[in-house]
Amino acid sequence: MQLAVNILFFFIMPVFWLGLIRTHLIYRRRVTRERKLFDSAINPNHTEFKSFMIGLIVLGIIGSLLTSLLGIEVNYSWVFLYEGLATLCLLIPGLMFPFTVMLISIIILVLFGDQFLYLILSWNFSNFLPEHTSMNMDFFALMTVVMILQYLFLKLNVKSFTSPIIQKNVRGNKVASYLFDKLTVVPLILFVPGNLLTSTSAFWPIFKIFGVKLSILVVPILIGFNFKFLGQASEKILKKITKAIGGLCWLSLGLTLDAFLWKNAMFDLMSVLLIGLCYFLVLHHYKKVDKQVDKQVEQAVDGIRILGVKNDTPASKMNLKIGDLIQEVNGQQVRNENQLYKALQSNPTYCRLKIKNRNGRLELKEAAIFADAPHEIGIVTFPRN
Repeated sequence: MQLAVNILFFFIMPVFWLGLIRTHLIYRRRVTRERKLFDSAINPNHTEFKSFMIGLIVLGIIGSLLTSLLGIEVNYSWVFLYEGLATLCLLIPGLMFPFTVMLISIIILVLFGDQFLYLILSWNFSNFLPEHTSMNMDFFALMTVVMILQYLFLKLNVKSFTSPIIQKNVRGNKVASYLFDKLTVVPLILFVPGNLLTSTSAFWPIFKIFGVKLSILVVPILIGFNFKFLGQASEKILKKITKAIGGLCWLSLGLTLDAFLWKNAMFDLMSVLLIGLCYFLVLHHYKKVDKQVDKQVEQAVDGIRILGVKNDTPASKMNLKIGDLIQEVNGQQVRNENQLYKALQSNPTYCRLKIKNRNGRLELKEAAIFADAPHEIGIVTFPRN
């Protein structure tokens, strides 16, 4: 029984199943929005599920190797606290702050110890901020591992959002924003003291370190990111966010080593708060950069604005970008979709475009049109209505 529980703990917890359901709902919402706006889905494939499964497998292997090599030990109090917070995060629509869930769970354990529930419910703060324990080090190491997984998740998905959301600005013009909303649930191997259930199974490893029996538990850890980009350079900004989170991984690693030397509960608490503050400052900074530096993708009257580019199409082969303005097609000026379609039909096998890029420079692009290419060569434009 112990063997089955420890292996199946990942699937027993609601986080895995809610993560799957949330991923499917994100996909359905995206496809429904695209069909309503553009008459067909920009990408009908379930890319959200693909990202979920790749994250589960790839990040699960990497994360479990790291936690196993580091021998990260946690207690059941923290496991069930974290799973409860992660479940709440998945149940609330629009809420996707997985790293915040990890930080809150660690802060509560550092502040109150493993008796946090009893102390909070009884309003007993006599044991507030207990002395530094070796498990604090494990929580620091776990926080660093999760930060690394967050970084890798963004690296894997940095080019995966192409679905625009259409709104109107204060002048009544149509503008596009881009939502990155993906998640995965990672199976992490962690060491826990004792057994979840009493068992004498000879097949499941029970370790004894310094007189303490430790068992292996596969714990579901929520990884994800939600960010709404208002400017043209959404991919560029996401790359910068990813790079900044990579820098936070090194900061977290350094603080983990310092905590090992200081062995002070107040230092532990301040370090966790510092990591959390830096993480939110990164997001706040790039939210401001997105609003202030980059112009929004706005509907134009002197050409056709590109909202998105479908993969494996003439548009992608010409390296067209979000925000580019198509002014001429095959020598004909274009201002709307009808003119675009007519100009493309003037040469069904080849197209030459004159565009103004996001920096205001004029460029000439050309590519062959293959037999099964979309009638608009794979670009997404503002809907008529």
